[in-house]
Amino acid sequence: MDRVAQNSIRTYCFVTNLSFSEEPTVKNRLMPYIEQAIERGFNVILVTSDSKPVNGFDSRFFSHILQPCQAKRPCSFIKRAIYEWIEAKKILKSISELDVEAVIITIPSMFLLFRASLLKNKKLFLDVRDLTWEYLPSSKPVQFVAKVILRVLAGVSLKFFSSIAVTNESEIEYFKRKNMRALMYSNGVTSQQFSDLTAITGKTSEKFTVSYVGKVGIAQNLEILVMAAEILKNVKFNIVGDGSEYAKLRGLVLEKKLKNIFIHGNVSWESVVNFYQESDVLYAQLKSNYSSAMPSKLYQYLNASRFIVYGGGDQAGKTLSIFENNIVIPPDNVSELVNAIEEAKRLCGKNLCFESNVEIINNNYIREESAGNVLQEWAEL
Repeated sequence: MDRVAQNSIRTYCFVTNLSFSEEPTVKNRLMPYIEQAIERGFNVILVTSDSKPVNGFDSRFFSHILQPCQAKRPCSFIKRAIYEWIEAKKILKSISELDVEAVIITIPSMFLLFRASLLKNKKLFLDVRDLTWEYLPSSKPVQFVAKVILRVLAGVSLKFFSSIAVTNESEIEYFKRKNMRALMYSNGVTSQQFSDLTAITGKTSEKFTVSYVGKVGIAQNLEILVMAAEILKNVKFNIVGDGSEYAKLRGLVLEKKLKNIFIHGNVSWESVVNFYQESDVLYAQLKSNYSSAMPSKLYQYLNASRFIVYGGGDQAGKTLSIFENNIVIPPDNVSELVNAIEEAKRLCGKNLCFESNVEIINNNYIREESAGNVLQEWAEL
């Protein structure tokens, strides 16, 4: 495609304070934007906290600014908030000096949103993967006060943005209540992932297997899966991924001396596909205070043509209701999870059909198409 001409936007700058190497969900979200922007004739600057640049793009049209973290992010809520407030200022001040017409700030990096006024002289777009400030629990006094303050900061900061893109209908409604129109860029699968996942065939091992693939963090509370494994000794369990709770979870498995659950850490995409192939059931969960989120991993699960057990509700439950061969249960409930796995085992003994699931993914949840539609609208603003 010819390079962009006679357009107010020539260069997009995509900004996150996270790294592609440590946060594959961020990479999966932003790469289709970048690919589509370059394909449509725009130049792209990417700003992340990686230590090594992204490869595979023509350097005439793409550059990667590295801003690696100088220190480990604190675990304490208050200390981390202060750290990210300062970090966001540093990142955005450096961008203010760049020759770019449009900046796309990405959430979950909410402190980049709160410091958006530093870039008020540029055209700003906001990409919302998660409404992270809304996930803070109201039951804890400090976090409840922080939630109220952050809501106010978000409301003030949103006024600096020309347009907003979100991942699901719950987020559309959230901004509608604020009299703001949001564009939809659903989480989903890339065209290459769709091709790889559609090629999955039947599993080769006979052992009934339940696998979780994704982030190992507080929001997922995978201790529930470990407790289920302790009860279902005749089922093999895999946990694939890394995160803040990885060491704690691994320690729990060792403490309980469980022989039927295996924790694998981060693996390559090729290995992820193999885990999908050798699973009967794919499991995911989000705690109740993340009810407006739709885990992007679920789209891969659906595309992989495997039975799904999901602990959670609201947005993810509504989305899964249009697909076949899944069970949605309340989060953080061991007995419900055990019953769901046993029911899934019974159903998997039948000849299940997943063709309609794959068709829905192909027609509605290919990331490049959604990202391209959003960029088209932004280019016309």
